[in-house]
Amino acid sequence: MTLFKKHLNQITYVFITLSIVFPVISIAISQIFLSLAILGFILDRLLNEQQSVFFPPIKLPLSFFILTTVLSWLLSPDLTLGLPPINKLWLFVIILLVANYFSEKRTILAYQTLFTAGIVACSFAFVQYIFPSLGSVQGRITGFMGHWMTLSGGLMLVFITLVGYTLNASPKRKTFWVLACFFLGITLVLTLTRSVWIASLAGLLTALWLKFPLRKIVILLCGGVILLVFFAPESVQKRLESIWDLNDPSNYARVAIWKTGLKMVKDNPWFGVGPQQVSEVFFDYHPFPQDRERSGFFFMHMHNNFLQFAAERGIPCALAWLWLMLKIGIDHYRAFKNLLTPSLLKSAHAIGLLNVVVLFLAGFFEFNFGDSEVLMIFLFLVIVPYGIRCNKQLVSKEI
Repeated sequence: MTLFKKHLNQITYVFITLSIVFPVISIAISQIFLSLAILGFILDRLLNEQQSVFFPPIKLPLSFFILTTVLSWLLSPDLTLGLPPINKLWLFVIILLVANYFSEKRTILAYQTLFTAGIVACSFAFVQYIFPSLGSVQGRITGFMGHWMTLSGGLMLVFITLVGYTLNASPKRKTFWVLACFFLGITLVLTLTRSVWIASLAGLLTALWLKFPLRKIVILLCGGVILLVFFAPESVQKRLESIWDLNDPSNYARVAIWKTGLKMVKDNPWFGVGPQQVSEVFFDYHPFPQDRERSGFFFMHMHNNFLQFAAERGIPCALAWLWLMLKIGIDHYRAFKNLLTPSLLKSAHAIGLLNVVVLFLAGFFEFNFGDSEVLMIFLFLVIVPYGIRCNKQLVSKEI
């Protein structure tokens, strides 16, 4: 029992790490590890009589977000139907776990484990692209996931984290990690997910802006655009062209769905139509019932994080979510600027900021904050810098 108590902190850390790297491969396995991590956290606090629990300085916006979500559910017309978003709130326990178990050395190991899982997921998706899909929009690659949006959303976070890590942390085997960046980037292009392309490009530019003078950024950007335009597969070039095509099925669908969402918000400004109710009431607000059969018209959510929360849970909930995202982003930007000496902590703050940027921008066109796989990875990446600051004294317990 004494040996178990002594190593319980390390065991819990391992479970947490596995829970936040497995979403790119299997959400079921990752949530099993998360459950084990919660159990380990409780036992560690009880058996080792640890009283102090650190929570990052985001309590207020996070509390408002959770409170407004629960209120919206309680006031919704169907409590049973609205349960999934309530059940998903348990994933936010990742914040508590990461903040209390991650030091610099543990963070490096977790980052590299996440990158390895991302490479495995990319390898499977790449094979999938070459054989069954051949780059068609109708047969887009999904990797280990059930949907291409989930695959591209998770890989986007891994990609931008690897970019930030390679640029700022001066890792060992840097050549290998640079090659891994290119591999992940190519796979993201092959997913044909335009929102992820836009967000990843913006994240890449932000990463370069944090590191290099403007002149180098312009040169790198121009070179990348030329390569993409002239050497990308035909399916990628057609997908790029479709961004500006208002007759493209998904473009039409998003504009129509956003207009419908605004009507929902206007009629239900305080608590929305209720969690999971958007698809149930959609055609009460949308005047074209024939769109049910239209190709690419997926109306189960608003395809926009802010509008989804406003329509489903009310404007206060949407503002609480926006407050939370801005708070995390500003915290990381200020900390990155205030740390003058290169360090893993400075790199972790850069990575946290980059992940806020890409999730926020991709979330203009997709409800990615509602995707459990994406949310679990995101929470780890934006919370771990707070944990490093708090756990400077954890060295003696590290793996």
